[in-house]
Amino acid sequence: MKINFRDALPSEAEALTQLALASKRYWGYPEEWITLWTDDLTISSKYIEKNMVVVAEENTDMLGFVSIIQDDGYFLDNLFIHPTHIRKGIGEKLVSIALNWCRQRQIKQLHLYSDPHSKGFYEKTGAVYVGEITSSKIAGRTLPLMTYHL
Repeated sequence: MKINFRDALPSEAEALTQLALASKRYWGYPEEWITLWTDDLTISSKYIEKNMVVVAEENTDMLGFVSIIQDDGYFLDNLFIHPTHIRKGIGEKLVSIALNWCRQRQIKQLHLYSDPHSKGFYEKTGAVYVGEITSSKIAGRTLPLMTYHL
């Protein structure tokens, strides 16, 4: 499998949105929750133009993507892998690309709000658990806040 990593194109916004939704569904969340998260998981062409968004692809198939935003610090905003390619090393490579992007810009910390299912993955790639934040969408749900120290 030869995977190519490249900057996302604004014209790929809908495909990235569908990939994010499919990846989130992989974890078996109720469809009501997916509906609540749809706005947060929607990638627009303007989002791609404004932020760092890198796609992993094989031939013309999108396998995953990562994005970083600046909002009172730098945040790993999205990391989604197509369900058929989860646990194949693509996520680790996308994290490495994001961390290298930060190092090239002398960014010292990259924060993220992890899905609870992904906390162990982020710890394995070097993120440090900081604490929990309360979900604004689902009562009683918390999300791990994590930081990469670069």
